[in-house]
Amino acid sequence: MNIYFIVKPIKSSLRKRLLSAIEATLGGEKYSYQILDSLKKGHAVELTEKAIAGNASLIVACGGDGTINEVARGLVNSGIPLGIIPLGSGNGIARHFKIPFQLDIAMALIKKNQSSKMDVGVMNGQYFFGNMGCAFESHFIKHYQKKGWHGLGAYFIAFFMAILNFRHQKIKIEYDQQLQLISPFLFLISNTNQQGYNLTLTPYAKTDDGQLDLFFMDNSNGIRKLKFMIFTLFRKKWKTPEITRALFSEMKITKGFEGNFCVQLDGEYTPISNKPIEIKVLPKKLNVILPD
Repeated sequence: MNIYFIVKPIKSSLRKRLLSAIEATLGGEKYSYQILDSLKKGHAVELTEKAIAGNASLIVACGGDGTINEVARGLVNSGIPLGIIPLGSGNGIARHFKIPFQLDIAMALIKKNQSSKMDVGVMNGQYFFGNMGCAFESHFIKHYQKKGWHGLGAYFIAFFMAILNFRHQKIKIEYDQQLQLISPFLFLISNTNQQGYNLTLTPYAKTDDGQLDLFFMDNSNGIRKLKFMIFTLFRKKWKTPEITRALFSEMKITKGFEGNFCVQLDGEYTPISNKPIEIKVLPKKLNVILPD
């Protein structure tokens, strides 16, 4: 096997542990492997192209959802499996698949090389594998990335900054012969049942059912929003008329406000120009190395 590991920027101590786990698992075996370091946002896309050109048998994304997205987008329809070593902050995609965080156990999965096919989401031609959003959660991601900080503490800071600055925006959504005009506080389209740190708004999402899970909470008063966030934080169910859940395979979103859409794709802020957002699912187009 010819394996490429694409590694996000990490601390030198963690990188040494990763290299030791790779050597302990694959060293001395009939494997050929290379380590490619991603140095900046978007670099992993180029490195994936390099790995494919190098006849990779398997490409492993060592990072979080953003790194997985950059690597996986080059593997859709390629037949080359994606491996995952979770080294990010929220790690929503890895948590959905129950990929272990212990490096030696995660490496054992890579060596076993047992893959399954997963669905892929597409937004205006851009792939997403975990989720996308275009309301409060996207503004939160925008603030999180603006500071350049990482970790749970940075999440809380970005959360409060987003709360202070968020303004509801009207959008029109069309799916399954339905048309709705909403001003959502939260609007999430998910392929996975995790959004990071074991928090979820789509607990029943599946990556192999040919559908995407829609969750949105329409405009509500502050008390109900706070109650919802507390229930979500403590993983409690709460039903309220403002919340809608649905499954779909295609959707169109049209904005009713001036300026760009503020969108996040797999935890990465992505501004979208005035054109409508068109979303669809590509069933089982990516091979992923998974636990039994």
